[in-house]
Order: sequence, then structure tokens, then C-alpha cells
Amino acid sequence: MKIGLYFGTFNPIHVGHVIIANHLVEYSELDEIWMVVTPHNPHKNKSSLLANHHRLELVYLALQSHTTVSYTHLRAHE
Repeated sequence: MKIGLYFGTFNPIHVGHVIIANHLVEYSELDEIWMVVTPHNPHKNKSSLLANHHRLELVYLALQSHTTVSYTHLRAHE
């Protein structure tokens, strides 16, 4: 099984993110895409970032009906 990793803050996740993930599965040799919710994008202001658990929950809700796109997260060391 070939799994692709799609990293991002997904702050918040939107239809464009899901379209990209589905496109990768459909038009590549990947069997699945795992969307990896990252703690912080160094190019964005951290004060505008939703809490990690909120972003992870939003990704979970957005992907409930997708069988080839899953999610996970990276833990931030603060």
C-alpha cells in the first residue's frame, strides 16, 4: 500500500484541501492520503491559529465520508 502525506495547518480545512487530496489518490499511484495537521506554519501569525484540537476535529469532520483520505497530527513541543 502506498500512502502519501499531505502536511498543513488546515486553519481551517476547506474544500480545496480535500480536492487536492482526492486528486492525488485518483491521479497517482497512491492508495491513500494522510492529512497531517501541523502545529504551526512559521510563515503565519500564530495568534490567528485555531487550537490544535479544534483543527484536528475540523479535519475529522471534513473527511468522514472519504475512504481514501485519512488524518493524523504532529504534536507541538511548547
